[in-house]
Amino acid sequence: MKILSLIFLFAFSAYAQLLSGGNFPVIKVGNTNISQGKVDSLVKQLAQAQAPGQNIPPEMMTQLRWAVIDNLVGQELLKMEITKQGLKADAKKTDSLIAMFKSQFPSEAVFKQELKKSGTTDAEFKSKIENQLLADQILEKKVPHPKDPTDKEKKDYWEKHKGEVVISDSIAGARIILNVAKGEAAQAIQDKKDILKGYAAQVRTKKANFAVLAAQFSDDSNAKKDGGVMTRFLPKDQGTEFVNAVKNLKIGDISEPFVQGGNKVVIFMLSEKNDGKYESYEYQIDYILRLEAERTRQLAIKSYLDQLAKVYKVTYLNKDYTPPEAIGQ
Repeated sequence: MKILSLIFLFAFSAYAQLLSGGNFPVIKVGNTNISQGKVDSLVKQLAQAQAPGQNIPPEMMTQLRWAVIDNLVGQELLKMEITKQGLKADAKKTDSLIAMFKSQFPSEAVFKQELKKSGTTDAEFKSKIENQLLADQILEKKVPHPKDPTDKEKKDYWEKHKGEVVISDSIAGARIILNVAKGEAAQAIQDKKDILKGYAAQVRTKKANFAVLAAQFSDDSNAKKDGGVMTRFLPKDQGTEFVNAVKNLKIGDISEPFVQGGNKVVIFMLSEKNDGKYESYEYQIDYILRLEAERTRQLAIKSYLDQLAKVYKVTYLNKDYTPPEAIGQ
């Protein structure tokens, strides 16, 4: 079962409004009621954030409902444990986190307006932030965040799975294109190369995302939709100029700007290289190991919350609001 970050849900709690007619309880955690309206409102907020303006399939909405319920139940259980242990939040950390949330709004007035819409006072919002910090503190003590994968762990994974790799000449990545007009002066072409070098520098220094830059500035009309992504293909199909520009790239590298076909200046960022060499798969292996470690941690969090549910009784009052692997069941 996927348990979303509690801080993630608190961000939505600032905007949630109870739906009319849905204030009857569907879950009880100790003496605290969780209403259908609160669950439905948060599910709606979460769906809109994940897919703005899109219709979410019913099965996905159900999964979002389970995630929201797990979070709400988990919050209440941790809140009770915080009270039991008599924990107090660090004032500086609280103020810092509040400042971070406020910085996401155009002004203090807009922030307060959103709080008012949700029926939340400044004091209540601060209390939620304090509870969040203390919940994180408890969870980190009980279930610490996993450490970064070591070189040995990555190489061990490679040795175990390298036989599954299909070796080919194909690669994948993303590109940014600036068109060259017929008869365009050499200086103008150089200027475009310099612009692309600037984009590459922003990505290398983590000041920008390659796909975002491609969507904003590439002359490739598809880039606005796909961020300039080129799914698995053979470099030779793009011509000799392309092959020469990318042949020495490693995963994550960005090529020097080059003229392709006489009508465009290009930079290319390599994301996949299927040559059977460990170096070409290290990034993917790192991601896989991090994902596995986080899944293990989420299962451990679920186990801990199940333990708390034995202390602070959790009752599900409506089958439509009872996740398949509900906390405490």
